[in-house]
Amino acid sequence: MPLTVSPATPILGAEISNVDLSKPLEDALFREINDALVQHSVIVIRDQNLTPVSLINFSKRFGPLMIHVLKDALLDNYPEIYRLSNKKKNGNPEGRAYAGQYWHSDLTYEVNPSMGSVLYGIEVPECGGDTLFSSTAHAYETLSEPIQNMLNYLTAEHLFAHAFRGGRNSKVRPKDPLNDRPLVEHPVVRTHPESGRKCLFINEGFTVRIKGVTLSENRALLAFLFAHMTRPEVVYRHKWQSGDVVVWDNRALIHRGVGDYGNDQPRHMHRTTIEDLSTY
Repeated sequence: MPLTVSPATPILGAEISNVDLSKPLEDALFREINDALVQHSVIVIRDQNLTPVSLINFSKRFGPLMIHVLKDALLDNYPEIYRLSNKKKNGNPEGRAYAGQYWHSDLTYEVNPSMGSVLYGIEVPECGGDTLFSSTAHAYETLSEPIQNMLNYLTAEHLFAHAFRGGRNSKVRPKDPLNDRPLVEHPVVRTHPESGRKCLFINEGFTVRIKGVTLSENRALLAFLFAHMTRPEVVYRHKWQSGDVVVWDNRALIHRGVGDYGNDQPRHMHRTTIEDLSTY
């Protein structure tokens, strides 16, 4: 049967049917999947049954995979897979529980940030644990021209530890992995290398400040932009089912998890992250 792509909202998100990711994909079929990702920024492929190897092989079709800085959350023998899980085995966490509950784009704190991410839902809560997505391309396009022109010439600093400050992880120990990634600088606006759309490249999780403006201007500008990017009417909310594979384009959106479930509701997932090799 031919691949079908069904949009989830007018702004972003689509569900893809009639594909089995556990098997090698022909080049033409993969191009259709990638085209859907570029057009919709996040795609959902349900009813999949993936081994770590098949998840890695599918993810590598998009580009080289990145290894997350939090090594204790990586899957044994498969460091390309980052575990998101509130489950425990022999009293030890099987992954990072309740991670990413702030708006962010994966790994913007890296010198070469992420092109995209692939998240495979192995066990999901019966209710809750959704993931929210918002288009940074649509956010840029709905700003006034004077604001766009100002942002086009600005850069911002990103830091991994920024997401942890003020919370229970705010005390950084000498050997803490939060120290492993120094500040990096990226343009506030990036042009998507495939769609050609301009996208805001800031997020509340990892963006520390916009350079070249005062502290008060920075606070006001970031607060305005974050609110503009995440207006309820532009957010796509994905309700997980076991076997879902969700692929999203970190160049064109931000996302966050919703921690409205408890430890009596297992949420166990495997994620890969694809490096962005484009220049901007």
